[in-house]
Amino acid sequence: MPVMGINTEHVKRAGRLLAKRPKGWRSLLYNTAMAKMKRVGPLMLPVHVSIEPTNACNMRCPVCETGNGSLGRVKGIMDPDIYREFIDQIAPTTSVLMFYFMGEPFLNKHAYEMIRYARSKNIYVETCTNGDFVNAEGVIYSDINEINFQIGGLTQASHGKYRVRGDLARTMRNLDELLERRSKAPDSNVQINVGFIVMKHNEREIEEFMRWAKAKGVDRANIIDPCVRSVSEGRELLPTDRKYWFYDEAAFEKGVLRPKVLPDNECTWIWNSLVVNVDGSVVPCCRDPRGKHVFGNAFERPLAEIWNGEKMRGFRQRIITDRVTSGLKTGRPSTVPTSPP
Repeated sequence: MPVMGINTEHVKRAGRLLAKRPKGWRSLLYNTAMAKMKRVGPLMLPVHVSIEPTNACNMRCPVCETGNGSLGRVKGIMDPDIYREFIDQIAPTTSVLMFYFMGEPFLNKHAYEMIRYARSKNIYVETCTNGDFVNAEGVIYSDINEINFQIGGLTQASHGKYRVRGDLARTMRNLDELLERRSKAPDSNVQINVGFIVMKHNEREIEEFMRWAKAKGVDRANIIDPCVRSVSEGRELLPTDRKYWFYDEAAFEKGVLRPKVLPDNECTWIWNSLVVNVDGSVVPCCRDPRGKHVFGNAFERPLAEIWNGEKMRGFRQRIITDRVTSGLKTGRPSTVPTSPP
């Protein structure tokens, strides 16, 4: 029988983490405990960091703020020297680095060297890409842990419906070359995944995609539930099979877009993770692509000052007291970041 007031699953998870003791385990346990106790700080530095190597993209995906031109931030390419200085700062506690945010990461010509530098600091690195600019030799050299190709369909017509200006044949060539190069590098750490962004126009291709991915020999094939920004976009793009929705169907029918699961004034992610934009501005998470909640600049001030600063502590307090007022856009419910195996 569980002890009153103690979540036994959380205890088990903590026990497994203590047994493995991966990088950043102290930070994860301490910050998560602080979140559960509804204390906004001071916290240890985050175990999960997302960084934006660029906020430019070659595609015009209609739901994406970069693609549809509504991002409202100056386009840029992250300087590799500034990036390395930042990685040195977070390396002692950061376990996972998401090398991607509101742009195509491989438009940064220094991407492979930047990834390799983080890997040299024993940081697990993953990225998402549309695949058009992936260089197979560069990926293997970078020693990235996970690269996720995300496609919009199995034909140019279906792919291009969402991946506007994307070249499916080029993406497939780059994927094939990467798989081939990895087969010749048996000691490679690179995991190659492919995601299928399911929408109304391509949902009939799902089974074919799964067969294709298995034959291709990728490490993981994911069906990606779509994200929209409004009910009107939802009516146009969301699949007819609602098992792929993470939106509340009853609310949607009433003209309200919200997730099926609404945390009760809790988001442990905000205690364990942050996002650094291309210019160094720090925002709470991926639900703030336009940078409405900037807590400071990580290229100008020590991250510890920003992470435990008045603005970020105040934001966590708003999450605790009334998450609706935090101003983060509707999207997929967040999960607690964990260290990879």
